Amino acid sequence: MSLSSNPSSTSKHEGSSNENGTFAQVGEYITDTTFPQYHTTGSLHTDAAVMKDGTTYAILRAVPNEPITDITIGLTPAWWTSTRGHNRHTIEHFMRLGVPGIAVGIEGSYRGSQQITILQEINGLLKHSLLRSSHHIHRILDVIESKHESLQVHTQDIILLGESRGAMVGKGILGLAQKYDRNIPYADLTAPCFPEKFSMTKAPNLMKQVAHEPLEFLKIFGSIGLRGLVHYPASIDLHPHAIVNNLAIGPALFSGDAGVLAESIPLDQNMHITTFHDDFASMPQVWKAIYQDHRGVRIKQIEGAHLTIAHSRTLEYIDKRIFSLLLEVEHVGSKDAKNLDFSKVHLHDA
Repeated sequence: MSLSSNPSSTSKHEGSSNENGTFAQVGEYITDTTFPQYHTTGSLHTDAAVMKDGTTYAILRAVPNEPITDITIGLTPAWWTSTRGHNRHTIEHFMRLGVPGIAVGIEGSYRGSQQITILQEINGLLKHSLLRSSHHIHRILDVIESKHESLQVHTQDIILLGESRGAMVGKGILGLAQKYDRNIPYADLTAPCFPEKFSMTKAPNLMKQVAHEPLEFLKIFGSIGLRGLVHYPASIDLHPHAIVNNLAIGPALFSGDAGVLAESIPLDQNMHITTFHDDFASMPQVWKAIYQDHRGVRIKQIEGAHLTIAHSRTLEYIDKRIFSLLLEVEHVGSKDAKNLDFSKVHLHDA
């Protein structure tokens, strides 16, 4: 399947294109919408992108003082979450260890002073799709790369992270990487949901999953300590603008489009997908069928439910794989996945 946004394309996903048949370009990139936070290991910057169709994105940019690599961690958040709290913790964690990071929020996550008409707002909400989000994120990353000398972050080479919605959008980001001439040697995606369309016949399984989530919620707060108790509530974005946009993207998340986008990912892509035993929505058997011919894809189930995404041990596993990759890149002297031994990264992990 092609993910081209060529005006002549009539793919069902092109319904999220603008009146010219192409996805919106970045109209304005705004740096430091709030005062940067400076730490002994680096600085955290809150930026924003306003697309030419009026769609806005909050962006968290992490700049280490002493970077150990020019490969950047790139992510976009889970459904209903912001670039604060849990996602900020993830980006900040890697920054402290010398790895640059970029987190691009959901649609509508930046609420600036720009004037958007009611018609633009409604039009934007109707266009929500996973593919549209994927194109927009690539175009934001392109702008950041073009300004890398001042922004101090490269986005030509990225390691892609994503959880839940972020992992679903990640399928589109990977499928479009060649089109945008972006090198993504490795992706580590957690709990991507609904590779096939949700139907009411699956409702009992989903209800069974929901029953496991409160216990996982308690486990999470037992793992993150006092600092997490203070900062993690900011993970959830309940601003009215965020609520409207999250509701608007909901149908796309349950549509099975994540599975369609996954089929566009090149056969040689290296990717680790983590699912949880009590998380029906992740549908690991369906993902295994989709990726049966991808020798560089590993799908691993671990204990937990969907909210285990935010448990500290989940990040610990990702952390080990990321740094195994960076060691391999340093050892080989190449960021080209064809030259790297991924058995040292994730294919043979315990």
